[in-house]
Amino acid sequence: MRCIKIFISALIFLIYTSCNSHEEIAPKEDKAVPDSIAKQVVTAPVTMDDVSDVIKLNGKIIPNETMQAKIYALVSGRVKSVSVELGDHVRKGQQLAVLQSTEVAGAANDLSVAQATVDIAQKTLQSTEEMFKGNLATEREVTGARQELNIARSGLNKARQISSITGGHNATYTLTAPITGSIIEKTITNNSEVRQDNSTNLFTVADLSTVWIIANVYEADINHIHIGDAVTVNTLADPEKNYVGKIDKIYDVLDPANRTMKVRISMQNKNDELKPEMFATIIVKGKSSGKMLSIPSGAVVLDNSKRYVVVKEGADSLAIKEIQIIKREGDRTFISGLTQGQQVVINSQVFLYEALNSK
Repeated sequence: MRCIKIFISALIFLIYTSCNSHEEIAPKEDKAVPDSIAKQVVTAPVTMDDVSDVIKLNGKIIPNETMQAKIYALVSGRVKSVSVELGDHVRKGQQLAVLQSTEVAGAANDLSVAQATVDIAQKTLQSTEEMFKGNLATEREVTGARQELNIARSGLNKARQISSITGGHNATYTLTAPITGSIIEKTITNNSEVRQDNSTNLFTVADLSTVWIIANVYEADINHIHIGDAVTVNTLADPEKNYVGKIDKIYDVLDPANRTMKVRISMQNKNDELKPEMFATIIVKGKSSGKMLSIPSGAVVLDNSKRYVVVKEGADSLAIKEIQIIKREGDRTFISGLTQGQQVVINSQVFLYEALNSK
C-alpha cells in the first residue's frame, strides 16, 4: 500500500509540472514614458518655410518731427503762471503759461497812440476840406492833411501787426498750444525770467499718434537694408508685443563716431504705448533666399552643447532626434536632421527628453 501511495503522489507531481511547463510567462513592459502621456503630448509638424535675410537693429523712439511744435516767447518778461506740466495732454489754443512783460505794455501803448494819431489825422483832414470849400485853406493843405492821415494809418497798421504777433494784452503775454498733443519739453517755472535773447524753447508740444523709430545700421549691413523692408519692433516695456511697420527713410550718411547709418520707421501709436526715448529692438526681414525645414523654436532641447527634439512616431511612441540649427527667425528655427511632416513635441519636451534619455 505504501508503494502504491508513493507512486500516485509522484504521478500527480509529474502531471502538474508538465502542465505548467506549457504556460508562457508574459514579459514585463519597460517603457520610459507611459502610453497615456505619449498620446496626450502636443506636437507641431516639420515644415518647409521661406528663409529671409533677417537683420537685428537697435534704436529708439522719437516724436514725429512733422507733428510737433517748439514754443518760444517772442517777448521778454517774468513768468506769472504755468498751467501745464511735463507729460500733460493739451488741446490746440489751450493756455500754457502767462508772462508779465514791459514789451507787451509798450506794444499796447504804441497801438493806443497810433489809433489816437489816426483819429486826429481824420479830424484834421475833415476840417481842412471844409475850410477849402470856404476858400480858407489851399489845395496843398488838403493834400498834406491826406498824407498825414495815410502815414497815421500806416503806423496804426504796424502797431496792430506787432500787437498780433506778440499776442499780449495789458502787459501780459499768454503762451498757447499751437497744436493738440502732449508736453514733451518744459523749461520754465513760476517766477522765472525770460530774456529777449533767450534761444531756448519754453515748451515742446508733440502729437504722438504717430512716432518715429530711428535705428542704427552697421556698415556691414547697409547693402541689405532697403526702403519698404518689413520690420518687427519690440520694446523693453512689453517685449512680447510686436509692432509691425516698414522702413520709410534711409539717411545716407555714416556717423563717423560709431560707423553706423540711420534708418527711420514711422509707426502708428493710437494707444500711446510707444513713448519718446524708449529703446527698441528692430528685426528687419529682407527678401526670401529659398525654403528650408523649420520647427517651432520652443521644441529645441539643449544638452551638452547639442540640440535635440522629441519626435512622436506613431500613436504612442516617442523618440529623441539630434538636429543641427542653421538659423533662428523669431519663433521659428531652421534645422537639418529631420524630414518634412515629422511631428515634434512642443510641450513638456524637456521632461520627456530626460525620461527617454534615462531609459
